[in-house]
This record gives sequence, structure tokens and C-alpha cells, in this order.
Amino acid sequence: MLLIFLFLELIALLLVFKKNIYHETILASVSTSFTGYVDGKIAKVTNYINLPSVNNDLMDENAFLREQLVHLGIKDAKTKKFYTTDSLGGKQTYSFIPSEIVNNSITKTQNLLTINKGTNDGIEKGDGIITNNGVIGIVTYAGKNYSRAISLLNKDISINARIKGNKYFGTIKWDGKDPRFVQLLEIPKYISVKKGDTIETDGKSPVFPEGITIGKVVSKGIDATGELTIQVKLKQDFGNLSHGYVVTNLNKAEIKSVEKSDTITNRQNVQ
Repeated sequence: MLLIFLFLELIALLLVFKKNIYHETILASVSTSFTGYVDGKIAKVTNYINLPSVNNDLMDENAFLREQLVHLGIKDAKTKKFYTTDSLGGKQTYSFIPSEIVNNSITKTQNLLTINKGTNDGIEKGDGIITNNGVIGIVTYAGKNYSRAISLLNKDISINARIKGNKYFGTIKWDGKDPRFVQLLEIPKYISVKKGDTIETDGKSPVFPEGITIGKVVSKGIDATGELTIQVKLKQDFGNLSHGYVVTNLNKAEIKSVEKSDTITNRQNVQ
């Protein structure tokens, strides 16, 4: 009986709303608000489900834009500041392949990374890896679909770097202690270095383009050899790595071929 009563009440209400313009307007307003609320919730769920796909699309687009900036000689997309790509007269060309960092460690003295791209995607041993916040490592092994890389937080890696502004360059190393900091070495003690100075790649190696950020100077001291030891706070938080770009130098094969001539020349001199 209760169900019949409720059914008849529903019919009566519908008839009232249909016959009365005022009530019909209220019904339409409530219906619109309700459906809008439900649609909004469904859209949020749908967007969340599609987030990985959207993120991948954005990574692809960012990679393309990075290639264009390097090709044009622009270091900073905001200021559109120009720079020379490297010591070879700006002739190096780099491609940026978006990748996901599927494994990462920061608690060891020899930390490594794993990315979800490999030789099928054009990745090769020796390619650099960066994020929007700076350098994070170099590929040491490339499988078909996944690659292994040595992290910047590894005592066995060193990369060329310079102090932005005065252009003096040295070597970035990690002392195996705090994952938030690396050290810039081989800088003469007479060089002016201030807290807050930016440390970036110098473009003298074929691995990274010039001007990729590494971090900021937080302190300095003099080592046993009389050179500066500069403490650099990394811009990238290595405990929060998720996505990056593999940097491939398209002239790498030619550079390697040219550098092999050193061995040939030395052998000829010995003979």
C-alpha cells in the first residue's frame, strides 16, 4: 500500500508541475542544478581517469617545444634570451624524448634510475636525462623498452658545469651525503662566487646542451689543493621524480668518430 501511495503522490506532483508554469519553472531549475552537479562530478572523474593520457600529450608537446628553443638558440622561453649552443659553434642539435621515471633511489652512494623508454624509442647509452628543473642523470644501458641510468646522486658520475654569469666552469660531483646537494669542484679560488649564483651545464660535452639548470650556490670553501669547493643546492628534488626528458645529441655519432682520431694520431706518432 505504501508503494502505491508514493506512486500516486509522484503522479500528482508531476501533474501539478506540468499544469502550473511557476512550478514547472522551479522543477526545471532544480533539474538543471542537479544534472549540472552530477555532470560536474562525472567530468572530474573522467578527467582524473584521462590524466595520464593528457600528461603524456603535454610531455610530447613540451619535448617538441624544447627542440625548437634549442634550434633557435633560446635558453629561456620566458625571457627569450639567446645563447650559443656549445663550443662547436652552435652546430649541435638535440632531441628531447619524454619519458616516465619508473624507478629511482636516493639513499645509496651509487643511485640509479630506470625510465620507460629504450632503443625502440631512439634511446642510446650516453644520452642525458633532464627534467623541467634540471639535470638528473645519464643513460648507462638501453634495452628495447626500458633504460637504466646513473643518477646525478651517484659518486661515480661527474658532469661539466659552470657558474652562470662569469662562465667559469668546473665539475659537478656528489659526495654521497645529502641528496639535496652536490658539489662544484675545480674552480680557482680567485673566482668570485656568491650565494644564490646559478650553476648550469656549460655545453662543452655532447651530452647536455648549454644552460640546463643544476642548482644554486649555498656556500663555498677551499679544499686541500687550494681550489674552491662550492656547495650547490639542486633545483630538482630527487625524492619527487616522475617524468623527464632524454636528451639525444643527433650529431653524437660524428663527434665520437672525430674523437677516435685522437687514438689514431697517437699511434702514428708512436710509430
